[in-house]
Amino acid sequence: PLSTHKPTHGTDPPYVPPLRPYPSLPLPSSQHIMAITEEDSALRVKSIGTGVMRRNVAGDLEAQNIDDVGRDAPQSKDEKALLSSSSAAFSNDDDDIKDEEEEDLDEPEEEPVNLPESTHTLFFTQPVCSYPFFFATSIVIISIGCLVLALLNNLEDSSPDNPLNVPVNVTWAVRISQYMAILIALIMEEEIPTGIHLLRIIPYSSFKAKFPNKSYKKFVMSALQRIILGYIFLVNVFLILAQANGVLDIFYDVLALQFISELDDIAFSLAKMDVIGNRLKRACTAKLFQTEFEKQKFGRSKGANIFLKSIYFVNLLGFLGGMIFISMRQESGYYQCDSITVDFGDAVWGEAIAKIEGTYSESTLVFSTFNGAYLRNGTHAGRPIYQERKKFNGKKFDT
Repeated sequence: PLSTHKPTHGTDPPYVPPLRPYPSLPLPSSQHIMAITEEDSALRVKSIGTGVMRRNVAGDLEAQNIDDVGRDAPQSKDEKALLSSSSAAFSNDDDDIKDEEEEDLDEPEEEPVNLPESTHTLFFTQPVCSYPFFFATSIVIISIGCLVLALLNNLEDSSPDNPLNVPVNVTWAVRISQYMAILIALIMEEEIPTGIHLLRIIPYSSFKAKFPNKSYKKFVMSALQRIILGYIFLVNVFLILAQANGVLDIFYDVLALQFISELDDIAFSLAKMDVIGNRLKRACTAKLFQTEFEKQKFGRSKGANIFLKSIYFVNLLGFLGGMIFISMRQESGYYQCDSITVDFGDAVWGEAIAKIEGTYSESTLVFSTFNGAYLRNGTHAGRPIYQERKKFNGKKFDT
């Protein structure tokens, strides 16, 4: 409390009562007294006056020339300049804090990541010489084997001039279905994004922290195995689209390939239901499938996130580029036969009406006369025009 002592002699100097000390402010001499308040989870600094701090005999801090909060004391030019520069500095710090808060709010956090429920996961969660590992290997061999057999079957009728066995041309309905099926196939295919996502979201340190006794190399090989399986699926889809002659053929074949690529998920679901054996059920219902990896902000792995998105973009560009190239060749007649050999047989048509040099006349038509080789020479209404060649050397007739 302030002292109530009054001077008794008129010759004494005027009495100035001391202000209340501020023992809680550990400020050195010649610095501002600041009140720090918390607002909106950020530090707000408010200047409440200037003064010179000194210690009294009792060791407490006393403030001279300090007014109450909210009222300015008389200040010199130097003090005003110091206060102005300090206020500007605090204002800049306040803006930086706001920007950091806004960036944190703008950056979404990923949901916790669990190991996918698939037979691919059994490759690094189970020992090599075990029934679950053998089961997972069998599923992968069946899946890749079926996709490879489908690929080889579609290439059986290929030729050096047409290695993909592309038809000469297709209708507009088939053409539209081809491009729609590209989008459907990229949406349905999940092995490639799943494999890349696992490699990005589960680094070596996180994997070892959760599974110290598991091999990270096996985890990487399992993810790469997914990616390879996904690209074999996409190659088969592209070949089906290039060879398509009907709308239903496109969607039936794509769905059949999708069933093969999801064989690992179907087998895992059956194993969890104890259809294939109790030992396999225990492996597919282990607690490690409930392990959650820490959330990660996208901002901390922007490069990997951009790479994941670019995979879809690259696959889409590859499909569209290939189909546009094939469509342009079909429209130009590139896949039509350059030459044909005709055999009309030995039939004879008597009293046939023939147009010779612009006039119609009756004559006997011997079909074998037109047997021989014909070469493509332009198109008419989208159909090729073939011109007859000499039978003994295949050259043009002299006209």
